[in-house]
Parts: sequence; C-alpha cells; structure tokens
Amino acid sequence: MDPEKDAEGPAQRRALDVGQRDAGYGLSAAVERITRWLAIVGGGLLLVAIVLTLVSVIGRYGFSQPLPGDYEIVEIVCAIGVFLFFPYTHATNSNITAEFFTSGLSERSKHFLDVIHDIVFALVAALLTWRVGSGLAGKYLNGETSVLIGIPLWWAYCFAVLSMALLTIVCLWRITMGIEALRR
Repeated sequence: MDPEKDAEGPAQRRALDVGQRDAGYGLSAAVERITRWLAIVGGGLLLVAIVLTLVSVIGRYGFSQPLPGDYEIVEIVCAIGVFLFFPYTHATNSNITAEFFTSGLSERSKHFLDVIHDIVFALVAALLTWRVGSGLAGKYLNGETSVLIGIPLWWAYCFAVLSMALLTIVCLWRITMGIEALRR
C-alpha cells in the first residue's frame, strides 16, 4: 500500500469535514466547537433518559411507585437530544451514505455530488427550520402542555428550531467548503 496514494483517497474526501480546517475559514473552528458541544449535550440528555427510565421501571416494579410522567419526560428529552446531534453529524460528514453508484467516480466528481447534496440538504433544513419554528409559535400561543404533568411543549421546540437553524448554517458552510475544494 502506498501511504501517499491513500492520503489522496477517502481521507482527502473528508476535507469537507469540520475537523479538517483551512486557515482561511475562521468559521470552521466555531462550527466545530458549537456542533460538538451540542452533540455532547444531546448525548447527556439521552443518558438522562436512560436513568429516568431505569428509575421509573425500578419504582414501578420494585415499589409500585412509577415516576409520574416518565413517558412524557423521556419523549421530550430524547427528541431534544436527537435534534442536538443533527448539526454535528452533518458537519463531520457522518451521515449514512450508500456509495454503490459513486464508488467508481473521481474524487472531483464526488466533491461535486457532495456540493449538490449540501445544496438540497440546506434547502430541506431551511424548510424544516421554518416549519418547526411555525410549530413552536403554535405551541407557545396555544399554551399546549404535556397531558400528565403539564410540561410546556414549546420548550422542546426551541431546541429543535435552534438545531435545525444550525444545521442549515452547517449546510451552507459545507457548500462553501465544497466549492473551495472543487476549485483546487
């Protein structure tokens, strides 16, 4: 195996990832820090959901005292946690891809397809940001709460809107990085 040739293969393609910063892009370091921090918080929230579920199950079957509203709390915490992962996953190019059709393409062609993908993804992320924001406004104005313990639902929507907005920014950032990679 030729290490120089390997360096030009998949590793070079990952040049669009947050971890592979160009000196001219100060935004890269900020995107990396923010998305990584949000993903860590999202992981922490999923751990909280695990602990809440464990406490509730032990309480329910061990002491006939389940945690009130456990389903609602776990549902909201998991939703927030998952939304917090979206920007980091895309910024680090960690989405699941099927490379069956693109495996024979040149790296330049793959970069071009990545840019097209990021353009479409940016449009979808912007649309979802708008729609989730609309849902947030509706939940806030209606004062909608969870059924059992009355948690205001708009709280969770705040995190979803912020995560989707950041995902849109990450998509736009990846588009500029992709275009720059095509120019090289």
